[in-house]
Amino acid sequence: MKKFFLTLLMLLMMTVNTKADIVFGVIPLEDKDVMTQKFTPLAHYLTTQLGEPVTLQVGKDYNEIETGISNGVIQLAYLGPAGAVKVNKQNPFIFPLVKVVKGGKPFYKSYVIAKKNSPLNSPSDIKGKVFAFGDKGSTSSYLVPRYLLAKNGVTLDDLQEHVLTGSHSNVIRAVLEGRAAAGGVKESVALKNKDKVKFLEISNPIPNFPICVNVKALGKEKAKKLQQALVSLPEKSAEITGINKKYDKFAKATITDYQIIEAIMKQQ
Repeated sequence: MKKFFLTLLMLLMMTVNTKADIVFGVIPLEDKDVMTQKFTPLAHYLTTQLGEPVTLQVGKDYNEIETGISNGVIQLAYLGPAGAVKVNKQNPFIFPLVKVVKGGKPFYKSYVIAKKNSPLNSPSDIKGKVFAFGDKGSTSSYLVPRYLLAKNGVTLDDLQEHVLTGSHSNVIRAVLEGRAAAGGVKESVALKNKDKVKFLEISNPIPNFPICVNVKALGKEKAKKLQQALVSLPEKSAEITGINKKYDKFAKATITDYQIIEAIMKQQ
């Protein structure tokens, strides 16, 4: 009996002293395996800088990561601009710490694309056709493409059908395979496939992807340490270019950087 209580006490002490991993959530811009490969070096770097295990979690969809950081199960997350605005509205303790700088600028664009040999020449030609979006939570594959269609007089009701493919990669596949006449994707995916697709419309600059923190779940001191670790990464380091070869570095960010996204969201 004495041995039993001693073992129980040791187990309780181990439970108390064991720190839970910091969970780093990532929205699935591409296939899960691809996103895991891209973000693993950054997760390893943050583990060494914070002195605690940082576990990567690539979501099955955008909502999984947004919900996770909202309720504190995920403490930091790479989100889309629209996702950052959405979770901040739900919980003011969640806000961007840094944003990506690409080509010297903290901005990117959204593209409405069609197959290279498509007869479509502008978003207005998409009426009565099938349009492919990514995830409904995506800025450049849903929010802004929908806005660009509306600017050209095309609402969702004007389409034969609109499909949610789940990712930018899937939008490209749907268009190239003829399952959709056109679709919306982020700049890097559009340019990567420029030999296969044509650009029907290009958006104005959009504030780039942020890494957000739930400061209530992580703690103020750790949040400051995290921000410093991210902005201290050397320009074009492997942890950054592993995410995207054209990414330069991280710069400090605030939620006010994303006011233009909030304005577009209010129009839909």
